[in-house]
Amino acid sequence: MTANRLRLNTDKTELLWTGSRHSLSQFQGLGPALQLGADIVTACDQVWLHGVTISADLSLDHHVSVVSATSFHSLCHLRRVHRLLDT
Repeated sequence: MTANRLRLNTDKTELLWTGSRHSLSQFQGLGPALQLGADIVTACDQVWLHGVTISADLSLDHHVSVVSATSFHSLCHLRRVHRLLDT
């Protein structure tokens, strides 16, 4: 990264340890942090990657919940304005 004049933005960098539920249960908490030079990146239990929420056990439970809530919210807004729209 230094050769290409790039810098790690620790505010935007997310670390996710993945595996089966059994292997993840061996970690204490979210897993070990990663030290890159002077920066330390701590692990998260889920990350947002290209519009998809991925959890540590690679299930899409949280993503489905978020999409369902967003869709329901959008449908409620459409219900309010449907009379104002023409065919």
